Amino acid sequence: MKLKIVSDGTAENTHILNEENDEELENVINLEVSIDAFNVEAAFLVRNPSLSLTGINAKEVQVGDNTTQYDGGTSTSDN
Repeated sequence: MKLKIVSDGTAENTHILNEENDEELENVINLEVSIDAFNVEAAFLVRNPSLSLTGINAKEVQVGDNTTQYDGGTSTSDN
């Protein structure tokens, strides 16, 4: 999917659209664009994304000095 950013320079009137059908992406709560002489990069922060992940194996996660074992369940605000 290619995305199109439409804006008049204000946050209220900035929209991220699917370029193919001009349908607005929902739940985009932040957008950061970086432009230099060679590249244009954009980062989106999305609220409540719908994710489908397959073939991912996690064994442990290092958080500071604590090791957390992944139990295969869904994440909560506590972990």
